[in-house]
Amino acid sequence: MANNRLSDLIHILVYIELHDNQKLTSELIASSLNTNPSLTRRMMGQLRKANLLETTQGAACPKLTKDPNKITIFDVYMATCPDSPLLKVDQNTSKECQVGHIVPTILNKYYLEIQSTAEAKMRKITIADIADDVRMDIAHHQKNSATFAKI
Repeated sequence: MANNRLSDLIHILVYIELHDNQKLTSELIASSLNTNPSLTRRMMGQLRKANLLETTQGAACPKLTKDPNKITIFDVYMATCPDSPLLKVDQNTSKECQVGHIVPTILNKYYLEIQSTAEAKMRKITIADIADDVRMDIAHHQKNSATFAKI
């Protein structure tokens, strides 16, 4: 099953980047994630531990520790403390069946290649790239409709 943690951590960093030097409570950030402030604080703790975010207790002013052009999706991915690869091979297959016996080994080879490719791509995409895309999309939607609330 897919994990949303990477997406949520990226979301937090982009939200903070787009609201630089503004008061940002965990409640406000949580509302953007459509989650609760307690979970948001825990995720922000992961980002602090990975040295991507700095916060001051009692002050609602989280800040990125580096220029957003220097924080890659791979950096954020590593903050999720991945203990398993993106794709996991089912090892619980029949050892008596020729297909069941070898498919996990063959898939593992391909999944490692996919992991390498994904990680290489993650190293090229930055928080600034995503924030720029978000800004452009918001500007486009604000120009064409009143659907979204102001960021």
